Amino acid sequence: MRWATGWKTWEAEVLLTDLISDLRIDLSDPDASLFQENTLERCVRKAVYKLSRDAKLSLTISGDNISPDPEGETRELLLLLGQIHACQVMRSATANAFSFSSGDKKVDKSKQPEHWAKLELDLQTEYDRRLEALNPDIQINDDNYIITPGL
Repeated sequence: MRWATGWKTWEAEVLLTDLISDLRIDLSDPDASLFQENTLERCVRKAVYKLSRDAKLSLTISGDNISPDPEGETRELLLLLGQIHACQVMRSATANAFSFSSGDKKVDKSKQPEHWAKLELDLQTEYDRRLEALNPDIQINDDNYIITPGL
């Protein structure tokens, strides 16, 4: 959203903390038991740069603000990318998960990386589908390369 007052043009901005809050809800982590604030901030920052490149947008981060304010489908794509990056973090964090049994007690956390990888793949497929719908000129091949005609 842009508006002009006198000689200056202003662009609406969104705070990183607003996107982090939305991302935390999407990841079902409202009480911050899975992700620390700085981890999700990193996920959002990475998402801003990737979406800018993929969708040919001029999103920028200045301090704790993202401008212009990503609205509608752009915001949803940004949050999807944040979730994808969060899955990558959790795959790394659970890579050394263990399986343990003693008598009648059993703890098996060894499948966690696989579950995070599956979720990441599902989210990536959704992101690719929605990105293509947003910009029909963009084509994504089977190797996840984004092909833009005319470049």
